[in-house]
Amino acid sequence: MVRDSLGKDVVPLRYSLTFEPDFKSFKFSGKAVVSVAAGKRCSEITMNAAELEIGSAVVTSGSARQKAKVSHDRKRQRVTFSVAKPFKGDAEIEIEFRGLHNDKMYGFYRSRYSENGKERYMLSSQFEAANARNAFPCFDEPELKAVFDVCMIVDKDKECLSNMPVKEARIMRDGRKLVRFHETPKMATYLLYLGVGSYDSVEGISNGVKLRLFATPGKRKMLELPLDYSKRIFGFFVDYFGVRYPLPKLDLIAIPDFAAGAMENWGAMTFRESALLADKDSSTATKQRVAEVIAHEMAHQWFGDLVTMEWWDDLWLNESFATFMSYKAMDKVFPEWHVSLEYLDDFIAPAMGADQLLHTNPISVEVNSPSDIERVFALSAIVYEKGGSILRMVENYSGSETFRMGLRSYLKKHSYSNATKHDLWSAIDGAAKGSRTKVAEVASAWIDKKGFPVVEVSVRNGEALLKQRRFTLLSNSDRQTWPIPISYVDSDGMKERKALMEGKELRLKLEGEWLKLNYGQYGFYRTAYPMAMLNSLGEMVSGKGLSSSDAWGIESDLFAFMVSGRVGIEEYTGFVDRYCFNAEYPLNSRVLGHLHWLVSRLYGNSRILKEVEELARSYSGELLDRLGWEWKDGERTSDTMTRNSAISLSGIAGNASTVGKATGMFNDFMKGKISLNNNLRGAIYGIAAWNGNRELYADLKKRYVKEEVIEEKNRLLRTLGYFKDHSILKDALDFSLSKDVRYQDAFVVHSIVCGNPVGRDIVWKWTRENWKELMKRFPSGTHMLDRYAENMGVLSTNGDKESIRLFFSEPKNMRDDIGQSVDRALESIEINTRFMQRL
Repeated sequence: MVRDSLGKDVVPLRYSLTFEPDFKSFKFSGKAVVSVAAGKRCSEITMNAAELEIGSAVVTSGSARQKAKVSHDRKRQRVTFSVAKPFKGDAEIEIEFRGLHNDKMYGFYRSRYSENGKERYMLSSQFEAANARNAFPCFDEPELKAVFDVCMIVDKDKECLSNMPVKEARIMRDGRKLVRFHETPKMATYLLYLGVGSYDSVEGISNGVKLRLFATPGKRKMLELPLDYSKRIFGFFVDYFGVRYPLPKLDLIAIPDFAAGAMENWGAMTFRESALLADKDSSTATKQRVAEVIAHEMAHQWFGDLVTMEWWDDLWLNESFATFMSYKAMDKVFPEWHVSLEYLDDFIAPAMGADQLLHTNPISVEVNSPSDIERVFALSAIVYEKGGSILRMVENYSGSETFRMGLRSYLKKHSYSNATKHDLWSAIDGAAKGSRTKVAEVASAWIDKKGFPVVEVSVRNGEALLKQRRFTLLSNSDRQTWPIPISYVDSDGMKERKALMEGKELRLKLEGEWLKLNYGQYGFYRTAYPMAMLNSLGEMVSGKGLSSSDAWGIESDLFAFMVSGRVGIEEYTGFVDRYCFNAEYPLNSRVLGHLHWLVSRLYGNSRILKEVEELARSYSGELLDRLGWEWKDGERTSDTMTRNSAISLSGIAGNASTVGKATGMFNDFMKGKISLNNNLRGAIYGIAAWNGNRELYADLKKRYVKEEVIEEKNRLLRTLGYFKDHSILKDALDFSLSKDVRYQDAFVVHSIVCGNPVGRDIVWKWTRENWKELMKRFPSGTHMLDRYAENMGVLSTNGDKESIRLFFSEPKNMRDDIGQSVDRALESIEINTRFMQRL
């Protein structure tokens, strides 16, 4: 397909933008004065515009000032300004326009919040991927960078925020306030930020740069801890990249309504409240989530903002690097969190989970139009988690210092400009001169190919023969191969050895009885061992002769082989029973998650479920005996989060003692008799709901509506989906579409009900009946509707699959941004169906 680009015949140099928002009508008027350069004689200027009313337009070139004729191509989101007299070189176009502050969380939109019981509004912008065109006519492509001069005219009691500091603020004759900002550096349109409202704020200094954090009134105390995190993380990046942050300030702004997790607007980053607000009493998971999202968006200030991808097919250059660098920053700034271990569960596991389907994408995806961009974001686990995991593998392969030197070279060479993946690999290869690594060859293959391999091990004549093929949960005939950086140890001395597997096969000399591939779990592949070797490795796992990371890899691969049918459920549960008790993090966390999946998936299959529940009760019980129920000051964060998972599994597996203790604690807490640590509440609430009634549901719903602390409010919302009663679950789904639940949070209830084994009986019927409303609520720019579609992948009958296929075969129910999510859901249902049929 041909890329639907504006081209470069006319390119922008500078935007002078004035916005006049109206908080009563939620409409805005604006004026854009855009300086452009025409490389050849032309009589037209074509820009992007969507959902805007274009008024008058005048083009000035030299002494010629011409009124322009305006024509729209709404399907392609373009507006063309035509003049009678052609021009060449520098020109200027003045455009008057009007738009709407929608409530759909894209463009220049409105966000609702409550202050002292009264409904209030703020305005914020979300322009990535291609929604700057919803706020002003522009050249809305990442390569068409320009500088921005922003001015806003607002009510005098409002505060304005943008990428740069305020240059001028004065009261006008009509009583309104004019706020003008300093000119930005050269940047892409999607990085511009516009904010208007009333805010609480805190500020500090890191490396000579002012950091400011903003939230709606009344939430100042939830900004102090994130400010501390921000200062420390910012200092890490300045040191690591070796490139000065070029703006005079960096804002972090919490927005009540926000479709994504956060956005890297240069100098004015925006966040969901749940991704920024925290204090000392917040749960460990929330604190880590806040730090991770701050680190992710800060990394973008260099990767994405200072150096921007040339086109959207290199979106991964932004997101994969920010994901990878957030982990590096947290590991350095918060060593007590042991983030290097958490990376396996938080990034590699979901990446492999998404990529082991036939319907997946390469990390670098061909993008030709805005609708293609939406599809990239729809499969975010590939661009974010897989991309970050591949970079982690490439760093390990090239060497951490070589990798860092290459990044510094890349940033310095392409500052204020655009770059491609080839520029990055060239920079790292340049830093690796003299070594035998093949960074560009290895990295390019993993970025450009979809899927990942399984390496099958067999033993012949004192050699280990390795063969690779693509791994999927359903069978495939894909014969592609990857250049795999192999690191391994064997039973003879545990000395690490390395090789590059460049073809379908590789022979290694086997010293001893076994070898462990993917030593340290840096590679993005699964390993299938002969049964005798697997049992020998199991003995090493049980005796802690292997690191917990390597043990995590062995167990994770075996579980995937069970789901795919390569091994039976008895082989998997037997391995866990024999070798995985008394394990450390992250192996214990992974086993808890997998047993939880089995208990839920087997719900209603009394014969096999009974055996799995017994194993789940034993495994979680052993962990709780070691960890105890109470949070201990100074304990490892991995213990804190593992305890919560162990309580949850024990409860759903029917441990009567756990259920009794959890419901007792819940009841006493709700009555105000005891305090309940935030780290325990998720599991305790879930068990109480699973064993609760309609009266409890009604009480939790009321508490949700009144709750103002974001972490607790979100926890209560999730809990509504844990009940066993069909009528309660249907009410919870209906409630998710009420005015009491923000658009951004509605899908949470749907996801929880889908994961509830009882909820699977009703969720497709509810989704089908409410699909028209969901399509209306969540247009493509929100990246929300695809989640509802892919959630259907939890179902497990041929009847479900056929019903869903027929429903989405009707054009009225389908949209470009959800097509792949529907395909993935249908494939997942087929996987679940086959799994259940094998029992």
